[in-house]
Amino acid sequence: MSEYFSVRMRASYKSHHISGAERICKLNDLPSIISELLKRPKVFDFLSLKVEKVGHIEYIEPLPIKSFYFKNVEDGKTFAKKLLIDFGIKTDIVDNVFTLISNGPANGKNMRGAMIIDAETGKRLEKDFEKGIRTIKVDWDNREYASTVLSSYKPLKLTNRSLDALALVSKNVKCGILAEVCWSDDKDYTTGYVVVNGVYHRIEPLKQIGSPYGGRAYFIKAKNLESIIRCLREKAFLVIPRVLF
Repeated sequence: MSEYFSVRMRASYKSHHISGAERICKLNDLPSIISELLKRPKVFDFLSLKVEKVGHIEYIEPLPIKSFYFKNVEDGKTFAKKLLIDFGIKTDIVDNVFTLISNGPANGKNMRGAMIIDAETGKRLEKDFEKGIRTIKVDWDNREYASTVLSSYKPLKLTNRSLDALALVSKNVKCGILAEVCWSDDKDYTTGYVVVNGVYHRIEPLKQIGSPYGGRAYFIKAKNLESIIRCLREKAFLVIPRVLF
């Protein structure tokens, strides 16, 4: 049986989180994967790269995708909020989460990981408000084929960044995340997403071009906090490529 390794990269600049990425690969592929991830951040003064052998791997299918395009950020955010509110999350909780992500959820800075939000009360449940919780040990079973499948749907403007996000949210749902919202801290990338009802809703735009702030929030049932964190941190998942629409 082949051995698999989790390769995780995170980078920061002047104490601000800049970039993070992960791959799961076989031993022979480690050099090329490490080289790829080292090129990911555009600028940094700190970069951490961790390679860890993974044991049992669970195979899952990706969430279905829907894409939505709006004329401006305000319309995009209004739609994103409506998805979460219609799902059953209170308006004031949704508004507060969007404000946090827009202004830097870690006291005006971006976080390495996600906020974990009690879907009933809006309380933040992560122990470290600076770091948050990262979903790790997830990738595509056949990344090259998955990329080909995604790129074949040109009207939806899908990218390899979408590939990473889709793998991550597919694991999150398996781990018990009820809903999720995210947009990037990359100044040049304005697409974000909302996951509700097991569907990955890509939304363009969710932030202004040039904004350095971004982040993600996971909405959960508070009683499931510990089991969800164990799943996000410890279980390894590979997503099986298939037709996504």
